[in-house]
Amino acid sequence: MLYLHLLTAFSFILLGALIGGRLAVVLRIPRVTGYLLAGMLMGPSFSGWLGLPTPFTKDVRTELSLITDIALALIMLSIGGQLQTENLRRWKHRILLFSFGETAVTAGLVAMATGLCNQFILGYHIPGLNVIETSLMFGLFLGVISIATAPAATLMVVRECEADGPVTSSLLTLVGLNNLICVSLFTLLSHILLGAQTDLLLLVQQLLGPVALGITLGFLTALWGQRMEQTTEFKLLLLGSAATCITLAGFFRLDPMLAGLALGATLANSSPKWHRLLRALKQVDYPLYVCFFVLAGANLHLESLAHIGLMGIVYVVARTAGKLLGARWGADLGRFGDREKAWIGLTLLAQAGVAIGLALNLRRQWPEGGMLVETVVLGAVVIFELIGPLAVRHGLVQAGEVPILTLLYKRTSQNTMEGLHNVAHHFRSALGLPEGHRLKDPGDILVKHIMRRNVEAVRDSTPYNKLLQKIAHSRYDRFPVIDREGKFIGMINYTEIRSLLFEPSLAKLIVAGDLVSADHLHVEPEQSLRTALDLFHTHQDISYFPVIDPEQPFELQGVLNQNDVMAAFRKIEPGG
Repeated sequence: MLYLHLLTAFSFILLGALIGGRLAVVLRIPRVTGYLLAGMLMGPSFSGWLGLPTPFTKDVRTELSLITDIALALIMLSIGGQLQTENLRRWKHRILLFSFGETAVTAGLVAMATGLCNQFILGYHIPGLNVIETSLMFGLFLGVISIATAPAATLMVVRECEADGPVTSSLLTLVGLNNLICVSLFTLLSHILLGAQTDLLLLVQQLLGPVALGITLGFLTALWGQRMEQTTEFKLLLLGSAATCITLAGFFRLDPMLAGLALGATLANSSPKWHRLLRALKQVDYPLYVCFFVLAGANLHLESLAHIGLMGIVYVVARTAGKLLGARWGADLGRFGDREKAWIGLTLLAQAGVAIGLALNLRRQWPEGGMLVETVVLGAVVIFELIGPLAVRHGLVQAGEVPILTLLYKRTSQNTMEGLHNVAHHFRSALGLPEGHRLKDPGDILVKHIMRRNVEAVRDSTPYNKLLQKIAHSRYDRFPVIDREGKFIGMINYTEIRSLLFEPSLAKLIVAGDLVSADHLHVEPEQSLRTALDLFHTHQDISYFPVIDPEQPFELQGVLNQNDVMAAFRKIEPGG
């Protein structure tokens, strides 16, 4: 009987995700939010409120937790892959300062706000503790839990929006660091406040055990992957590694999220085939992620919103303010740019699985006070899980790392008649009948619709050695150069840089401005993609062009990447 219930629930997951995803397109919200809403509407909370049966009973959700566990392991693996040493070397200590500033402000603000709320307004206390001690423990635990950021929602929105750039890279790295810091601090705090009889060896096991497990599995997976060449084998290898990671973490009672994070970081840094592994993963993981979000929506406790109370409201407001203010301070500490300072805080609002897992763990260790903390966290997760993906997308769009075409394409859906016409046309072509009338392309796509607005440029005063360091950690072979006032003055090609490698005495005297080629090729924002594509065909050694408006020749509008142009043509061509 349970087998039939599982099949029924699985069909509801897939079909509900389709409907939720299409509804999200119509409402112009991220698909992740649509998946969550679909699961929430079919879940026991909403169905129970309406008095309707639900396909997601407690037994069914327990059995399907295998899917969510594997999906979460793959998500943490992907996030861990952002902790590559080449990224960390590029930012050096700056990304750590950024993470410290953001997490310290968030945890401190939430701890202070919730602790004072209980101390002076609620006056709640645990048997054996006075109000001050209870308020202190509530504040500390809620402050640490508030650091956690939902890796799944963040990663899915980044992929859906096809976001790319310095803000996106910083965001994904910060998500990994956030959760690493959060789980480590929670383990340490639990040991100090709740584990008076717990020995030091167990604490070391809880902190270092997941990392050791992930590193070991990462090296073994990287070694095994060296013997493989088929994409199908890469898919099986990653799925098998993720499943093994979950199994061993459960067997040794270790944190599976930290283990998955360490697995991804180790793979990214030890496997020469990491990028091929990542491409293979992206071909197989999306259905698992969809199931993960539908089930996450079904597990949202809507009734907890009614019990969240004043402390829950304080938690939500304080965490939101902490993320926004902390990111600004962290960006200042790490000397990041204005875009990171303005928008990364917004992209860190999503919160879900990590926070829920820690709250559940706290309730098991500290039943008297953990229940209240869990109620606050569960109610806040409902809010952050729904608004978080919206905030992530808005932040990335405002940062200029989402092509306009991506937004337009995802918002433009076929009506019923257009869909019927395309189906009839495809059927007629399959039968070999005359083609007849075809729908036109959705419009002339211009350079400004797909260019990346957030450009990582080089200052003209950059010394030659620092320029080499930047090149070593960049995927590009051409670099736009700006002066002290931010005006665009030209491009540097790798050929000019390479010629000086054999003149070390001369290189000491060179700065980036000396290598600029003022006579550079560029495209204009109002040019069509076909014109840009012809330019790429003519200059096959160039991977991207700067976008310059003739009316503002000293302002760099963005960059046009060859891969984005090819992807745009695949989208707008019939059947693409």
